[in-house]
Amino acid sequence: MRALAVFAILMLAAPAVAQPYRDLSLARDAQAVADAQAARTRDITQTNELSNLQARLQSDQAIANLQAQRSPQPLPPLPGPHAVPTVIDARQLVSIPDAALAQSNARVRAASEPR
Repeated sequence: MRALAVFAILMLAAPAVAQPYRDLSLARDAQAVADAQAARTRDITQTNELSNLQARLQSDQAIANLQAQRSPQPLPPLPGPHAVPTVIDARQLVSIPDAALAQSNARVRAASEPR
């Protein structure tokens, strides 16, 4: 009779013993899924931050290039009080005869008139 009672108690206890292991296994699986999802979210966030930094760097570089193009060229240094003034030889400058200018002007006016 005692053997029957011990056997009945063991039979009732078997599902109770197995249940925590199943819950533990489900909890481990759920934790693994949560960890994977958290890692994926971190990767996406990090990729987005890197993309934002790269875009900001490119725009800063483009703005710096525009500002460099816009800035005036530095002027040559002013001559000192004892500097010799620059002499320009007018004979070396380009000269076009008046007749050639008048002829060119006449051709341009003729080409621009309506036909």
